[in-house]
Amino acid sequence: MSPSPPAAAAGDMGRPAKPVAAGTSPRLRALAVYLRQLKDDTRTTYATLSERTGPPGAPGYRGASTLSQAARGTHLPPLETVLAYARAAGDPGSHPTQRREATALSLWKAAAIEKARPHLAGRSRRTRQVRTPASLGQELTRLRLRPGRPSYSAIEKATKADGHRVPRSTAHLILNGTVLPSREQLSALLKAFDVSVVDAAQWHAVLDRIEDRRRPPEPIRRGRGYACADADPAVQEYLERRERDEEIKRRTGQIHPDETYEDYEERMRERAFQQQTSDDWLTRTATSRRTRHRDKCGPLSRPPPNPAEGFGRARHPTGQVADHA
Repeated sequence: MSPSPPAAAAGDMGRPAKPVAAGTSPRLRALAVYLRQLKDDTRTTYATLSERTGPPGAPGYRGASTLSQAARGTHLPPLETVLAYARAAGDPGSHPTQRREATALSLWKAAAIEKARPHLAGRSRRTRQVRTPASLGQELTRLRLRPGRPSYSAIEKATKADGHRVPRSTAHLILNGTVLPSREQLSALLKAFDVSVVDAAQWHAVLDRIEDRRRPPEPIRRGRGYACADADPAVQEYLERRERDEEIKRRTGQIHPDETYEDYEERMRERAFQQQTSDDWLTRTATSRRTRHRDKCGPLSRPPPNPAEGFGRARHPTGQVADHA
């Protein structure tokens, strides 16, 4: 009786992974390749990696399908999923695991910056050119690229860990230029965006300048202002409208079950940007074709005059033909 063949290794189990699509952006491709390499080095399956992330229902738990999609390279996975993937690929707390987490974080930030860069049109302003809440919100949106354009939920968690929590709804209003942040909110956002202490001082000076420009010339009575932007009635009305709109969109299925309202708005802006880019490309293509046709065939010549009207007659604006004197 011949001996039975050896059991297959854990890495050989399951179907082979499909290659990363050719149209994938370079930095997203690098992240997907690195995650696949981690799985191949451990010679295990996604089901085993999922078990290593924790019990189902735990905050850090990630399912096998979620980990598989993270390494597929079709879209940018959440940062928490990437870090859970890196931790599950080795012994928790070991130095190699810490190096894997640092490498995965670096690759994820690069891919997130690559994804977010097309949404920022034009050049950034210098700090002395920022004079309104809208321009400050635009520059804070650019600074949001430094940590890889984190979600509003991630911003809320980062500011809460720093000691001054900025709710995701308030962060959304500040970055959109709708409200002006307080000094504490600005400090928390700048720390969440990895801004240095020296640069943060410049942005605090910008905030002071905007507040001075918005301050009326007459003296302000004490107790008339709002300590927090959320206490402003206009802001409260805006937030109530957002809540009603979110409820309607969730009922109609426009917002995905695992998606926040801010993520839905970003997805809509990205879709509008892609549509505008496609329309601009079609317009440039049509203009280029007309230019090539004109260069090849020359300008259209005027039709020959009608002999019945005569060559010595002029036509009045009324349409009647009159003889020249």
